[in-house]
Amino acid sequence: MTALSPVLDGLATLLNLYAVLILVRILLAYFQVSGSNPLVDLLRRAVDPFLDVVRRVIPTLGGLDFSPVVAMILCYEGANLLASIGAGAYPNPVAAVTSVVLTVIQAILVLVVLLVFVRLVISFLHADPWHPFVFTTRALTDVFVAPFRRRVPRLAAGDSAALAAFVVLVLALVAAEWVFPLIQQGANRL
Repeated sequence: MTALSPVLDGLATLLNLYAVLILVRILLAYFQVSGSNPLVDLLRRAVDPFLDVVRRVIPTLGGLDFSPVVAMILCYEGANLLASIGAGAYPNPVAAVTSVVLTVIQAILVLVVLLVFVRLVISFLHADPWHPFVFTTRALTDVFVAPFRRRVPRLAAGDSAALAAFVVLVLALVAAEWVFPLIQQGANRL
């Protein structure tokens, strides 16, 4: 424990709170809360500059904006780094950066798997394709399902291309669970 431990712990707590503010900001945007509210305006002015920086670095993928997820992960990982330094551990910088990158990739992969799963469930329920939720889900996942559309035969019960995409994405997630720890171990040795 160092003399700066209380300061570093305080900064780590602030970063964790900032990640929560990012989540609140995204939820407010999703529910379209009025921007004329002074608290919403304050939240936007506090969070949007950081999100704008992350958006410039992380492009959208298939119409999905992953920048809030990446921003939250950066806040949490930064808080963990500050807390470990405050505790007297001096982490390997290569391992810390590798951990952040792998966490971001894994979070994006989990989100994509969940979205394709929702699309798959919707297709089995034969939901109205023009319902806003169904339409949005299909639009967001088309980029991941499209490569399978020509290669997988169409089945009567549901979206076979979405099923194939879901299987491939789950296999990629399982592979990541096995491969990422090996990558992290290699980074820890540097």
